[in-house]
Amino acid sequence: MFILTSPILTVVSILSITFFYALLIPAERIDLTKKLCLLASFGALFVGILMGLSFDKAAIGYQNTAEFSYVAEYNSAFTIGADGLSYVFLMLTLLIFPFLFLAA
Repeated sequence: MFILTSPILTVVSILSITFFYALLIPAERIDLTKKLCLLASFGALFVGILMGLSFDKAAIGYQNTAEFSYVAEYNSAFTIGADGLSYVFLMLTLLIFPFLFLAA
């Protein structure tokens, strides 16, 4: 069961997974890998900025959460979200990645 209260954080996660798929491209096509990673990093930055615009500073707790319950018998779930401090670090990371891929 997948409970999604805000799709923004999930989109950032999916764009981040694109980096790992770029590793499957053969070494002869390194230019394609660089372009794919750069495009995904700009997409993640754009979605992160959208997440910042929808962030409510007055709310307490996590925002833009997504929860995935994968073993119902054991009541186990994976939940991801961002609070104020983690959003700052998320934006710092999203700002650094495009520069890293441009420098590569």
